Amino acid sequence: MTQLKELDISNNAIREIPRNIGELRNLVSLHAYNNQISYLPPSLLSLNDLQQLNLSGNNLTALPSAIYNLFSLKEINFDDNPLLRPPMEICKGKQLYTIARYLQRADERDGLQHHS
Repeated sequence: MTQLKELDISNNAIREIPRNIGELRNLVSLHAYNNQISYLPPSLLSLNDLQQLNLSGNNLTALPSAIYNLFSLKEINFDDNPLLRPPMEICKGKQLYTIARYLQRADERDGLQHHS
């Protein structure tokens, strides 16, 4: 199982990605569209080989700031999610760099607010 390169759990009414997804070290492609996923487990961010991530049609409202750890990602799709952080107009460009940069700035802003 840990040798798995592609995982397709789409169209399954799944509420969450398995927490131990990070054990699939060789995972290159994760398709989980048309589910009810509302957050991404931290272990997902350790998938250094992940190149394709399709999470369209879910219930995601926020993406984790550490998403920039997925440095191999080439194709991402977060369409049709109620995303607020980052907002959909940032995500629809499907550029990891833009998304990660937005989240970094948002974190910095939050940090500043907590100190004032």
